[in-house]
Amino acid sequence: MAAMTRSTALKLAAVLSVLVACIGIGLFDLPNLVRGADGSAAPFALVVGSFTSDIVALVAAYAAWRGQQWGAVLLILVNAFWIVQAIASLLFDSTTTELVFASAMLVHHIAVVSLCLWRERVVSAA
Repeated sequence: MAAMTRSTALKLAAVLSVLVACIGIGLFDLPNLVRGADGSAAPFALVVGSFTSDIVALVAAYAAWRGQQWGAVLLILVNAFWIVQAIASLLFDSTTTELVFASAMLVHHIAVVSLCLWRERVVSAA
C-alpha cells in the first residue's frame, strides 16, 4: 500500500473544507443573510461571521489544492475556529440533532487540521 503524499493530504483537506463551506453557505448563511438582521434565525453577527469564515475557507482550500503553504496555514486557522464553534455547540446546544451534528463537525475539523499538518515519512538509508 502506498503512503499518502503531502500533496494528496492537502487536496483531501481542501475538498473536505469546500464541502463543509458550501453546505454552510447554502443551508445557513444565504438563507439568514436574505432574511436580514431582523428575520435571521441566529444573531446576525454570527451569520456574517459564518459567511466570512466559509468564504475564507474556500480561498484557503483553493490555495491548499495548489500546494501553497499559506493555504494550508489558513485552512488550519479556519478549522481551528470551526473547532471552537463545534465545542461551543457541544457544550450549549440541547437537541440530539444539534449534538450529533456538532460531534460530526468536530471530527471533520480535526481531520482537516491533521491532513494540513501531514508529513511524508522519510526512509533513512542505513
